[in-house]
Amino acid sequence: MRPDEPVARIMTEAVVAIEVDRPVSEALDCFFHYEIHHLPVVRHGRLVGMLSSADVKKLELIAPQPAAERARYLDERLTITQLMRQPVEGVRASASLRDAAEHLIAAGVHAAPVLDETGHVLGIVTTTDIMRSLLHGPPRRSVLSPLRMTQQSPTDETREELRYHRKPTGDEYATALRTAEVLHVESRDPRHVGKALLYLDQRRKYLEKVLELADRFLLTGQDEQTHSLLLKAIHAAKRAEEHATGEARVPFPLE
Repeated sequence: MRPDEPVARIMTEAVVAIEVDRPVSEALDCFFHYEIHHLPVVRHGRLVGMLSSADVKKLELIAPQPAAERARYLDERLTITQLMRQPVEGVRASASLRDAAEHLIAAGVHAAPVLDETGHVLGIVTTTDIMRSLLHGPPRRSVLSPLRMTQQSPTDETREELRYHRKPTGDEYATALRTAEVLHVESRDPRHVGKALLYLDQRRKYLEKVLELADRFLLTGQDEQTHSLLLKAIHAAKRAEEHATGEARVPFPLE
């Protein structure tokens, strides 16, 4: 890949970002749950700062160890604005690999957000991305994905609905599945509640596998091995759905 190619060809498009007014504990959660080392800080999608895993994870050393106490301790004393590096200059999607590399060298950093004309974050490019592209060419392309934002606080309109749709605990879910299996096996399921729950649980397992691999695919440079596993998981999910809808030659097990 030539140094004059646009950086948009190699940037990571599925960006994990955080709004500047979110609690510090949510920034820590981003680094814990996603395999990232740099976290753009935005205000309504526009870049305002940058957090690094090296800086943020140092906070764990000065905060109480239990997660709940640590979150409360940090959120009461610090804000993302105090921690983030600012100002931060990103690179345009049309910038060349050479320009992006020179920007990283001049700024003394290993990652830079890729911005559109209005300052909205489109992606992120790292020194590893540039070196890999010069050695092996651009990664397999994917459809442009929106920023992954940390969960917003519920509004007044949705707060009651969120309480209503409470996620069951692990024990509650296991009990529900056992009950559903008994109802279905013993033919005591006239309203098909047990059968529906068993079907939804099977579908959930397939879709969670697809989600896991899609997440890994987007966060690890979109490598060929993960892409192959993702396609297999999607095919397995579709095959299970064909069984469920009677479109496959082998009947659906619950029938």
